[in-house]
Amino acid sequence: MSILATISADVMAGKAKTIGEKVQQALDEGLPPEQILNTGLIEAMREVGRRFEVGEAFVPEMLIAARAMTAALVVLRPHLVNSGVEPIGRLAIGTVKGDLHASASRWSR
Repeated sequence: MSILATISADVMAGKAKTIGEKVQQALDEGLPPEQILNTGLIEAMREVGRRFEVGEAFVPEMLIAARAMTAALVVLRPHLVNSGVEPIGRLAIGTVKGDLHASASRWSR
């Protein structure tokens, strides 16, 4: 199994404690940071999303995979910056005033 396939599998399995080592190994092997991001990490999250859409995975599996991706990005982010990879955009997340999610914090006070 290639290192990118291993990284992808580890993200999907939620192996947050060891994914950083795999990302570092890929970097040490000379793989470009952008390739590690796109082929190893983003493709894994895309597959987790697909599984969620068809009912093969649920919110906990998505959160566990996201935690592993975040751990991988701790190692990868400085290399992405140093290699000159530019972000493709910005994302804003919010809720509608009065929405259940927006009002949930009111109840936790």
